[in-house]
Amino acid sequence: MKYHKLSLLILPVLALTSCARKIHYEPKPLDPSVAYDNVYLIMGQSNASGVASYSFLEDKEPEIYQRYSEGNSKVLISYDTYNLVENNFVPTKFGFGDAREYFGPEIGMAEVLSQKEETSYIIKASKGGVSLREEYVSQNGVIRKTYKRFIAFIINQLKVLEEQGKNPRVKGVFFMQGESDSCLSRPGLYRQVEQYFFEYLRMDLNPWIYEHFNFVDAYISAKTSAWINPGIINSCKQDLVDTNDHCYCIHTNGEDESAIDLKVKSESGEDEKDNAHYDSSSMLLLGKTSAMLFDN
Repeated sequence: MKYHKLSLLILPVLALTSCARKIHYEPKPLDPSVAYDNVYLIMGQSNASGVASYSFLEDKEPEIYQRYSEGNSKVLISYDTYNLVENNFVPTKFGFGDAREYFGPEIGMAEVLSQKEETSYIIKASKGGVSLREEYVSQNGVIRKTYKRFIAFIINQLKVLEEQGKNPRVKGVFFMQGESDSCLSRPGLYRQVEQYFFEYLRMDLNPWIYEHFNFVDAYISAKTSAWINPGIINSCKQDLVDTNDHCYCIHTNGEDESAIDLKVKSESGEDEKDNAHYDSSSMLLLGKTSAMLFDN
C-alpha cells in the first residue's frame, strides 16, 4: 500500500544537546542460515492499547469475532498496557486492550501476519492518556519513566523468546500516539521529541535488528474536538517520515486517495460519550493497515 506525502509545514529539528544520549545504531546483516522469528511492536497511548469494544464485531465481522474469541495461535502476543500485563506469549485474542472488554491494533495485525507460514510475535507496550514529551523523552533528549518501563519490558520479552530457543528479529514498531501532545503548549516540539524516541528505540533494540527497523506512524484524528492541535502533530509526524529511512505514515482522516478514514466512537454511534477513541471497525482497519507496511 502506497501513501502519498502531503505538502505540510516542515518543522525544524533542533540540534542534539548535551542532555541527550549518544546514539549508536548499526543493524546486523541477515544470516541466510538462520531461521528468524519476526517480532512486531505496538506502542503509543490509548488508541494503541485499544478502547474498541469487540462485542460490536459479533455482527459486523462474525468470522473474526469467532477467531479472536478463541485465539489465533499463528500470532502470539505479550503485552503491558499498565492496566493489563501478560509476560507470556499467548495466542492473540480479544480482551488485550486497555481493559478486558476492549481490543487494540493487534487483532487487525494478526489477521495479516497469520497469512505468513511462520509464527509471528507481537509485543505491545502502551499507556493511555500520556504524552510523548512528558512521559517518554523530553525535548532535550532526557529519558522519562514510561520509556524506561517499556523498553525494559520489550527487551525482557525478547530474552524470553531467546530462552525458548527462538531467534527474535524486531521488524519494527507501529506507533499510535500524539493525541495528548496535541493538547500541550508548544505542540510543534513533538517533531523533535519523536525523533529522539525513534532513534533511542532503534539503538536500545539494536541487538535484535537485522537489515533495518521499520517505524510505522499514524496520524491522529483531525475530526474530533477532543484534540486541540491535530494538524501540527500530524505535520510533525509527516516530517519525521519524510526525513528518515524506513519510516511510514498512515493517513487516517481520508486525506487522499490512499488514506484510510477512521471513525471515533461517537461518529459510529457505538458510544455517544466517547469521541477520543476509534470504533471497532476502524481499530480493525488500523491494525491491518499497519501490518501491511512492516515488510517494506
